[in-house]
Amino acid sequence: MSSTTSATKAPNNKRGGGSNSNPKRKNNNKKSTKAKQITPDPPLECTQEDFNSLLQDASELVDFDEASSEIIDCARYGEVDACRAILDVWSVKQQPSQNVVNAMDNSQSTSLHKAAANGHLSTVQLLLSRGADHLQNDSGNTPLHWAAASGHAEVVNMLLNHYDAVAKTNKKNKPQQPLDVLLKNNFGRSALTEGFQSGDTKTVEHLLNHDSAEEERLIGGLEGKAVDDDEMAVDGSDGGEAKKTGADGGKKSIVHEFDFLRDCGVEDGPCVSIRELPIAHADNPFGAEAIEDTTGLGIWCASLVMARWLASPSMVERMKSKTILELGAGCGIPALAAAVHGKPKSVAITDLNPQTIDNIRYNIDLNQCNDIATGSSIDWGDISTYPSEKLDYVICSDCIYQKDIVPLLKKVVTGLLKCDDSDGGDGGGSFLYVAPDGGRDGLSEFIAAMKSEGFKCIKEEVAPDEYRGNPLKSGDEEDCFLHFHELSSTVFVLYEFKRC
Repeated sequence: MSSTTSATKAPNNKRGGGSNSNPKRKNNNKKSTKAKQITPDPPLECTQEDFNSLLQDASELVDFDEASSEIIDCARYGEVDACRAILDVWSVKQQPSQNVVNAMDNSQSTSLHKAAANGHLSTVQLLLSRGADHLQNDSGNTPLHWAAASGHAEVVNMLLNHYDAVAKTNKKNKPQQPLDVLLKNNFGRSALTEGFQSGDTKTVEHLLNHDSAEEERLIGGLEGKAVDDDEMAVDGSDGGEAKKTGADGGKKSIVHEFDFLRDCGVEDGPCVSIRELPIAHADNPFGAEAIEDTTGLGIWCASLVMARWLASPSMVERMKSKTILELGAGCGIPALAAAVHGKPKSVAITDLNPQTIDNIRYNIDLNQCNDIATGSSIDWGDISTYPSEKLDYVICSDCIYQKDIVPLLKKVVTGLLKCDDSDGGDGGGSFLYVAPDGGRDGLSEFIAAMKSEGFKCIKEEVAPDEYRGNPLKSGDEEDCFLHFHELSSTVFVLYEFKRC
């Protein structure tokens, strides 16, 4: 039933061109007075004869499960009239406990997730008009997260306006709450964060102007920042602001300049420059295989906390002439902070996805660390990809999201670190880990596993407040909020495990 040959295929699961408008923080004294209406059905796009054929196809689907799978697939490809036919037929045929418009795939993603992620505006409109709920999938992502991550401004605007209108008119039975642009997914990222990283200024404007981005909810009472194309342009005149670059072959990217000692009273210290890229395939950044995971193209806040830790004078002294390897490095911020601020013997910055590794190597070159730092691939499950030399330090930031990855991460850490009797009795290697204090499936199991056989926990403490401060060289608090607003609002824990 689905004519996928003319559609752009998007993957099944999770992280645009700009405009000249200036997305600004909402001014509480200037609320929009424009009436918001519940979304109507979009007009039929095919002929009536073709639609009758689609109705026949829909009626021949054998059961609710097949109808559910088909509508999710059609929504993914933007086949609005095929979706319409399935809804027309199966809204009548389904049992009272079934609801085809909210049918889920095995990741608990709905048709609305798929249509929103791929920017199919008319399909989104149809699903909204037929009563689709705005739900979180098993990664905590909503359709708004995915639309924002992909920079689909019209879809973002439609979602926000529709559910605002529904919340005001449908207050009986099961009222729909207005959307929350600051609602975090399981990775600690909100739709606002995803939208800003997309680079689409209109998307950010819609998100910042929503009622859920009220002043009192913003960290530090920030007014927010007008962001236009000029601010996103490369401009080295003031140093430290996020900059858009074209060095990545036309993709939208941002280079941040970080001063990880700015809250420690150190002036004119070295800075770390990091390029981040939009995460590919917002509706499935993990891909079907681990090598397809593109989440490392972006920056997550735990890595900034880890970088502050490694740049601290005490850690710089400890790591002098030591070997360091970062697992699941993403953009490589912590490892590069260790390389730039200290004098380690070597720094290996590793991930698995080829795009991520290319970006790591770009960031190594950007910081002129080619003499001691390397970017390479490690498959945690394949021992043959491990370096032959055992290491003094292995570091990792917020890489546990599922319980089933716990044994694998402990295995790779154990396989990489020096044992206590190696290197002339200098003691075993250390594993440093930073993560939020909760909200991660498998985190407690991982910490318990690391405290068991083979390791001793010698540090477990909440990160100092200064580690959650603004790390940007410019000191621009509004820029920091727009890029990393979870940083100051999240409690992070520092762990160190010594190899026995």
